[in-house]
Amino acid sequence: MFTFLSAVFGWIGRRFLNAFAVLGTLAALVVIVFAGLAIIGAIADKGLSNNTVLALDARGGFTDAPVPTVFGDAPMSFIDVIFALKKASADPRVKGIILRVGQGGIAGAHAQELKQAFEAFRAGGQGRFIIAQAGSFSGPGIGQYYLASLADEIWLQRTSEVNAVGMLSTTVFLRGFFDKFLVRADIGQRYEFKNAANVYTETDYTPAHREATTRLLQSIFDTLTVDIAAGRKMDVAALRSLIDNAPYLTQGALDAKLADRIGFYDDAEKAAKDRAGDGAEVVALADYYAREGSPYANPNQNDGVIALIAAEGAIVDGPSGEDFYNGRVMGGDTIAQAVRDATADPAVKAILVRVNSPGGSALASDVMLDALKKAQDKGKKVVVSMGPVAASGGYWMSMQADEIFASPATITGSIGVLSGKVILRDTYRLAGLNPVSIGIGANANINSEFDDWTPEQRAKFEASLDQIYERFTSSVAEGRKIPVETVRQIARGRVWSGADAIGLKLIDRFGGLSDALDETARLAGIPSGGRIDVRIYPQVSAWDNFWSSLGRAASTTQRLEAFVKALDSDAARAVLRLFDDGAVRDGEVRMEPARLQ
Repeated sequence: MFTFLSAVFGWIGRRFLNAFAVLGTLAALVVIVFAGLAIIGAIADKGLSNNTVLALDARGGFTDAPVPTVFGDAPMSFIDVIFALKKASADPRVKGIILRVGQGGIAGAHAQELKQAFEAFRAGGQGRFIIAQAGSFSGPGIGQYYLASLADEIWLQRTSEVNAVGMLSTTVFLRGFFDKFLVRADIGQRYEFKNAANVYTETDYTPAHREATTRLLQSIFDTLTVDIAAGRKMDVAALRSLIDNAPYLTQGALDAKLADRIGFYDDAEKAAKDRAGDGAEVVALADYYAREGSPYANPNQNDGVIALIAAEGAIVDGPSGEDFYNGRVMGGDTIAQAVRDATADPAVKAILVRVNSPGGSALASDVMLDALKKAQDKGKKVVVSMGPVAASGGYWMSMQADEIFASPATITGSIGVLSGKVILRDTYRLAGLNPVSIGIGANANINSEFDDWTPEQRAKFEASLDQIYERFTSSVAEGRKIPVETVRQIARGRVWSGADAIGLKLIDRFGGLSDALDETARLAGIPSGGRIDVRIYPQVSAWDNFWSSLGRAASTTQRLEAFVKALDSDAARAVLRLFDDGAVRDGEVRMEPARLQ
């Protein structure tokens, strides 16, 4: 018997050894191939032209933070774009930028940060230029046209239009949908401006919801149109009148001085090369960045290291990753550990947190705030750079930073809380299903979607909301050095534009990522003009991101499969046919679990 087992394990061992030998050979071949390609590339590389034009495609906007990917190259993140333009600003070989715009939306705060980056680029050398070309301005809002207005020239195709017609926010209220299925949302909120709860409980805007949304849109519209008018050398009132008469076809846009020339992208590209000078070449900004690197990558010789915490996505408990409903999610555990890693590194002199988040879990937000406060207790200065959105949990994690930067169009604030549950008991019964629960413990069913709260349970639920709201408002008062009574007046779950937030002392300064980085370096004691080494945290590999996405997708798929099985009955199909009257059409209804914030 022993001889037999020995032979079996020996055979298995030899198979593993053979497998490792094959893998080792393959790994060696891969290294050799890549080394060979690198050598060939270095030999073939003729260098960057002294008259280089950088090409940036901004159609569709950007993710804020770098996204690791297993398959193919990830598109440039906004952080990459800002760093690349910073590098180009000091590169005398770069004479101009050709900007491709027009389709899809772009966050107002991103557009305003690009304005700063373009201004710095122009200031970096005489005769520098920016040309924008659009097939059509067909995207929502005015963000893409705002980008084009930053250029010296705007080119349009012959059969085009300028659809910069203003700003629109549409809320799909689910109350009527829920009523048809006998679904009831039981949600508490602190307070009347915490508008996400209204999506589940109302059929139209409440007065507070309408007030907050209207003011937010008006504030962002005002700041964007002032900049557009300046870029196009127009009176602001005249520009707004033009917007009220939009959209315009190509010739109408030229007549209204909303565009300058007619031409396709290759025509604009040729004009850019002619303007740049002899031997000019167009190089994609991503390729330039891959070749030249970041101006803040100085690992071997520097005056100080700054940790850049990239905090993007809806906030969840646990690790960061991808989510079926929310896309990219920010895990409290992942970000807090990144902060702790940066704090423990003696080379890191200060921490810059780049926040782009609509909020999420209060518990995860507090975990991240705690890590940042402990970093401050250990002598590390903390600066926050707010991207397009830093609301609810995004503001929670930011509120006690040493300095907070935001753009006028940044959406921030929403100091409030909401939570609750959706009661599905009658919905299941409508489909011929009868959920029956047995529980041990007086409050075993407190989170059940099949049971209403008892008066005692509701009291406990309301107390939990009060505790979170009290913690939020008192922490804002402490961090922002505002009387708590004032905080409670400007809180109540209301979102603010950066333009309004600065007057309320919810932020400290207007500015983008570059401005926040300069201030972080100053607080860290790094001399002006010093060499900074920026290290981006968390260090998430492409494979970590892939497996996280796969795991979340698998769990979501299981839930969807169970739901489909529950509705696979004649009664359920009869209910679904009620919607054939056209009440729900040409749109998507998206239901999400209630958020703490």
